[in-house]
Amino acid sequence: MRAPLQIFGCCSRAPSSTFAPGLRTSQAFASKRHVSSRALQASPSRPSLSDSHAPSTTTTTTTTTPSSFFTPSLCRHVSTSVSAADISSSSPAAKSLDWNTFFKLRTSRRRYSLVSSILGSIATTGSTITTLTAYPSFQDAIMKVITLDPMVSLGLTTFAGMGAGWLIGPFFGNFVWRALHRSSLNEFVAKEKGFYERIKKHRVDPRGASANNPVPDYYGEKVGSVQGYRRWLKDQRAFNRKRGGLTT
Repeated sequence: MRAPLQIFGCCSRAPSSTFAPGLRTSQAFASKRHVSSRALQASPSRPSLSDSHAPSTTTTTTTTTPSSFFTPSLCRHVSTSVSAADISSSSPAAKSLDWNTFFKLRTSRRRYSLVSSILGSIATTGSTITTLTAYPSFQDAIMKVITLDPMVSLGLTTFAGMGAGWLIGPFFGNFVWRALHRSSLNEFVAKEKGFYERIKKHRVDPRGASANNPVPDYYGEKVGSVQGYRRWLKDQRAFNRKRGGLTT
């Protein structure tokens, strides 16, 4: 009876040993399926990689912070450049015309007026002579108005035309001078106003003038420099001293 049991026992053990590889392969396959199912379950969570862009946001914030950090310096640079531009643009306006340059411009204006007066007198004299010689009717009209010798009446008419040209000429000369000195015209006008205020303040009273003590340049027209202005002041004081000595 024991032998059959052993055989049965052997037979009963044999299937377990023979089917063991199949069970192992099935377990391995099941484990692979389990791993693959976990991988598939984990694969939908891959879009969470978009969270990996969060560091980029941090980087943007870090990049924006330096710009905000340097913003005051940039603003300060812009403000300094603007202030420098304002100073450079306002410096010509703030720069005043000195007295020496003013007197030079004043002398040049007087020369322009003188030259224009000469040219104007020549032009009017020539036009008057041409008109009188070309149109005898004008001679008759003038001789009726000026009942003198024809040569005298025509000569007076010619001199009248010359005087008219002398008086009209400075208007053209001043116009040309202003056009050439347009950049410093406003400063020149302001300086000239201050100069005439000084002349009015320091000039003498002409009521004490006489043949022996004439008024020394009452309007200051001969003043052409700073030294000339000082000389003018000395002449005014000398006039006052002389007038005081005469009155006493």
